[in-house]
Amino acid sequence: MAKVRGVPVKLSERDEELGLLRGLYKGCVAGKGALVIVNGPVGCGKTALVRTFAEHVTRQEGAFLSVTGSASESLDRLGLIDQLVTAMHAAGPADGPSAVAEGAEVAAAAEASGRVPRALMQRIYQAVAELAGRGPLVLHADDVHFADEASLQCLRYLVRRIDSLAVLVVLTESSSHDRALATLHAETLHLPNCHRIRLGLLTVDGVAGYLKEHPATRSVVPETVELWARTSGGNPLLLDALIDDLAERGTVETAGQGAPVPGESFRNALLRCLHRCEPTLLAVARAAAVLGESVTPALIGGLLGADATSVRWSITCLRAAGLFSGPWFGHEPARLTVLADIPGKDLSALRARAAELLRESGAPAATVAAQLLATHDSAKAAWQLDILREAAREALDAGDIGAGVDYLRHASVICTDAQQEAEVIAALAEAQWRLDPAKASRYLPQLGRMVRAGLLTGSDALVVVKQRVWRGEFAQADDLLRIIEAREGADASDAWHQAGYPPAVIRSDHTLVRVWLSFCCPGLRYGAKPTTPTEAEADLSAGRLPRMSPRTFLTLSADLVGLEKDRTADQLLRGTGIASPFADALVALIFLIGAQRLDEAVLSSERLLDEPRNRRVPLGRALLETIRAAAALGRGDVSDASEAAGTALSLVSPEAWGIAIGLPLALAIRAATESGDVDTARTYLDLPVPMVMFGTPFVLPYRHALGRFRLALGRPRAALRDFESCGELMAKWQLDFPELVDWRNDTAAALIAMGDRQRARERVEDHLSRLGERPSRARGIALRHLAAVGAPRHRLQLLEEAVRTLDACGDGLELGRARADAHAALRAQGQTAAPESTDPLAVLWDAPFPPARGEVRTGGTDPNAVSAPLTELTEAELRVGALAAFGCTNREIADRLSITVSTVEQHLTKIYRKLKVRGRADLPPSIVHLSESFCRPYGR
Repeated sequence: MAKVRGVPVKLSERDEELGLLRGLYKGCVAGKGALVIVNGPVGCGKTALVRTFAEHVTRQEGAFLSVTGSASESLDRLGLIDQLVTAMHAAGPADGPSAVAEGAEVAAAAEASGRVPRALMQRIYQAVAELAGRGPLVLHADDVHFADEASLQCLRYLVRRIDSLAVLVVLTESSSHDRALATLHAETLHLPNCHRIRLGLLTVDGVAGYLKEHPATRSVVPETVELWARTSGGNPLLLDALIDDLAERGTVETAGQGAPVPGESFRNALLRCLHRCEPTLLAVARAAAVLGESVTPALIGGLLGADATSVRWSITCLRAAGLFSGPWFGHEPARLTVLADIPGKDLSALRARAAELLRESGAPAATVAAQLLATHDSAKAAWQLDILREAAREALDAGDIGAGVDYLRHASVICTDAQQEAEVIAALAEAQWRLDPAKASRYLPQLGRMVRAGLLTGSDALVVVKQRVWRGEFAQADDLLRIIEAREGADASDAWHQAGYPPAVIRSDHTLVRVWLSFCCPGLRYGAKPTTPTEAEADLSAGRLPRMSPRTFLTLSADLVGLEKDRTADQLLRGTGIASPFADALVALIFLIGAQRLDEAVLSSERLLDEPRNRRVPLGRALLETIRAAAALGRGDVSDASEAAGTALSLVSPEAWGIAIGLPLALAIRAATESGDVDTARTYLDLPVPMVMFGTPFVLPYRHALGRFRLALGRPRAALRDFESCGELMAKWQLDFPELVDWRNDTAAALIAMGDRQRARERVEDHLSRLGERPSRARGIALRHLAAVGAPRHRLQLLEEAVRTLDACGDGLELGRARADAHAALRAQGQTAAPESTDPLAVLWDAPFPPARGEVRTGGTDPNAVSAPLTELTEAELRVGALAAFGCTNREIADRLSITVSTVEQHLTKIYRKLKVRGRADLPPSIVHLSESFCRPYGR
C-alpha cells in the first residue's frame, strides 16, 4: 500500500468536508466508486484537507495514490497520466498490473497528435480496475488545473466508468482556474457519483481555533485574533506564514502580545499564492500594488490593457483567496511585497503608464508625482514638470517639506530650458532651507549666477538674497539685491508711495529684504544720516530708501509683515511665515515681547507647535520654540524657557541657525544661569557661533547672556565689560531700547556686586529718567536696584512700587526678588507685617546686597547688618555661605539653589579664603544671622 508522506496538519472549520470524504471512502470500500472535486482559492487548505483524508485511508489499509499537476509541465502531453502509471506500477505486485500501460507506450502516445488513442485510455482504465479489485483505491490529482489537456481527457474517460469500482477519485483545483477547467466540469459535475467541495477563507472564530492549536500562538491574547484574521485574510497558508514569523521573533511574551508582524515567511507565502494563481490575477495584483491608494478597476484595466469584466473577475478571485482584504490589499506590507516582486524594467514601465493614467483621471498632483518619482522614464513631457511643481507647492503648504524637496529635486532633472531650471532650483533651495539651511546653501553659488544672468526674477531672485543674509554674507546679498532692484525698477517708491507710512504701508518683498539686510548689517544702510519713522516716511514718499536706525527698521518691518497692535498673538505668528527662509518670526518675537504680551505669545506659540504642519518644519519649529523661550523667560518661567530654548537648539544644527544663533543661545544661557545650572550654561557657551554674528544685532542678547553668566559666577568686573559693550553697540546701531537688552539695569547690578554704590545709583537714576513713568519690567527692576543703593528711608517705598510694577508686567522671577527685598526691608524696620507670599527660590536667589566697601552696619540681628569682610563676597557666595552656616550639607545647598555640588564646594573654598577662616564653624555671626532669612522658608 502506498502511504502519503508529510508532516501532520491541523485543520480548522473543515470537519464537514472531511466527514464527506470519509463517507465516500466508506462507499468505495463497499464497491461504489465516486468522484470528488475539491475547489477553493489558492492557499485555502485543499491539499491539507486531502492529506488528512489520506492518513485516514492508510489507517484503513486502503491504497492512496497521488499525482500533482505543475505549471512548468502543463505543456507536456500526458504528463499527469505518466505520473499515474508510475504510481500504479509502484503500488502493484512486482510484475505490476497486467493491463497497465508501459511508460514507453505512454510516451509514444504523447508524441502523437490529436486526441489520445482510445486504446490507451482503455488500458489505463483496465489497470485502475485491476488495482481496485485487490482493495479500495483512492486516486488523488492535486492542482489538476495545471494538467495538460490530454491527461484531462484520460481522467474524464476514467471517472465516467468508476461507479461500479472500489475507486474514489479526488481532484483538487484552484477556483482562480475555473475557466481552464470548464470542459472537465461540464463532463463530470452532472454525474450522480460526482461531488464538489468548496473551501473558503477561515472566519475569525476559525482563526482563533487555528491559533490555539499551534504551540507558538496558544497564548495569543484574544484582542489580537481579529488582527490576525485581517492580516492573513483568513487564508490558512498566509496564517501559517504569520505564525512562522512570530516563532522567528520569539515567544508571544517576547513578541509583544502575539500581534502578527508580516515577515519573510509571510512574503514568501504571499508570492507563492500569487504565482500559483491564473496569470491575469498576478497581473491585476501587480497593477494594484503600483497604483496604491488610487487603485480602481478602471485604472487597472487601463494599465494592463484589459477589459473591465476580466479585471473585476480577477479582483473577486483575489478577494476570495484573502489576498485582497476589503477593497484592495489588507495592509501595506502585502502591497510592498507584490511591488518588490515586479521586475525592474516592467515596474518602470508600469509606473510611467500609471502616472499618465492618473493625470488623465484628475488624480491629485501628489499622487501623480509619486509615480513619476518612482519611475526611471527618460521622457520629459511638459506636463510632468507642471505636476511635480504643483505637488511640491501642495506638500510645502501642508508642511510636508521632505516630499516637497523630493518633488522639486526630480523636477530639476527634467527641466527642458534654463528659465525653468532656475525657477525650480530656487524653489528647491527655499524648500531645503526649511529642513536645513546649511544644506540649502549648496545651491547659492548656482542661484547667484542665475540672478546675474537674468534667469531669476521677482520673489525667486529674492530667495538667494534672503539666504545670503541668513548666512551673514551681507556683501554678496547687497550686490545681488542691487542687481535685482536695478533690473526690476524696485525702488522704494514702487513699494511705499501708494500709501504713506503711516497710514497703512503696503508690503513690498524688495523693501522687506532691504529692511532686514540693513538691520542685520548696519554698514550697508543708505543715506547720510539716521532718520526717525516720520522722516523715513517722507523719504520713502519721495522715492528714496533712507538710512534708518535698526529700531526704525524693526518698526517698519513689523508693519510690513502685518503686525498691527490690535491683532492677537495667533494672528501675528500665523502671519509671519514661520516656514519661510527669512526673519519674519523674529519680527513677531520682538513685537510681542516689546508689547509685554508674553503669556499670549507663549500660548499662541504652543498652539502653533501643536499643528502637524508646523511640527514637520524643523526651522519653523525652532523659531516657534525660540519665541516660546523668550516669552517664558520674560515672564520669569525659567523652567519653560530652558526647555524651549534647548529644544530650539536641538532641532537644527548651530550652523543652520546662521547669524540668528545668538538669540536661542542667549535664551538657553540665560535660563540655565537663572536656574543656577552653571555646567549647562557653560555647555551652551561652548557651542560654535559664526564670527560674522558679532557684527550684527544678534550679538546683543548673546553678549548680555554672557555677562549675566559671569555675574552669577561672581565675576562682576568681567560682567560689567559685557554689559557696557552691549550698551556701546546699541548706541552705535541706534537700537538702544530695554525690550531688546536691558543692559543698564545689569550694569547697575554689576556695580553693586563690586561695591560701587555711587556709580550704580547714577546708572539706575539715569535709566529711570529714560524709561519714564510707564510701567515696564525694566522700570520695576530699576526701582529695586535703586532701593538697594538709595537712601534707607525710601527703600521700602521703592520696593513696594517695584513689586506693583513687576506684578503688572507678569515677570514672576523678578517679582519674587522684589518681594524678597521688600520682606527684608520690613524686617529691618522692625515691622511684623509680611508682604505678599514669596517664592522660596526667589528669596534664596536674592540676598540683600552687601554694603559698600568700608561700610559696616550695626543692628544686632538685623539681616542687613553685614560685617566688613562680607562685602568681599558675591551674591552667590553669600547665599551659599548663609546656608552652610545654618547647617545645610553641600547636597542640600546644591538642591535648594539648583546648582551642582561641585559649584557649592568652589563657593565655600572662596568664602573661606576671603573671610580667612578654616571652615563652617568659623563663619562670622553676621552671616549666621543672614542665614535665617534664607533658611526659614524651608523649615530649618
